[in-house]
Amino acid sequence: MGFINWVREGIARPRVAVCQRVMAVFSLLGALSHAAGIMGRVGGPWAGKPWYFRAGDLVLLPVNLAVAWGLWRTRFWAVVGWAAAVVFLQAIPFLLLIRFAAPDPRMRATWYSMLATHALLLGIFFVLLPRRKAS
Repeated sequence: MGFINWVREGIARPRVAVCQRVMAVFSLLGALSHAAGIMGRVGGPWAGKPWYFRAGDLVLLPVNLAVAWGLWRTRFWAVVGWAAAVVFLQAIPFLLLIRFAAPDPRMRATWYSMLATHALLLGIFFVLLPRRKAS
């Protein structure tokens, strides 16, 4: 059984579905955070923010909404989309732009805790999947 089939069959299990719903709630909270950033409720006026924060808000808002819906409905594409969004839209840009995106230690700690939360959720997701059968 390949990796994709293993994950595809595993997400049908009730315990994995509960984990996906928790991940969906976190994605929805992320979407609300980006919406609040666009409306200027978080971090000051949106027009005054650096371009990479504005671009991140515009990209991550619909991505988080779509992934939250897919995770709640236990869709395979949502798991792939969530992992890809965490790696390509959050982790890599943050690690490349840490000097600009998080100039003070408090902001850096916030971003590191966000990435640690995503890594923990991904780890829990894989632990909850059924054991792979030896071939």
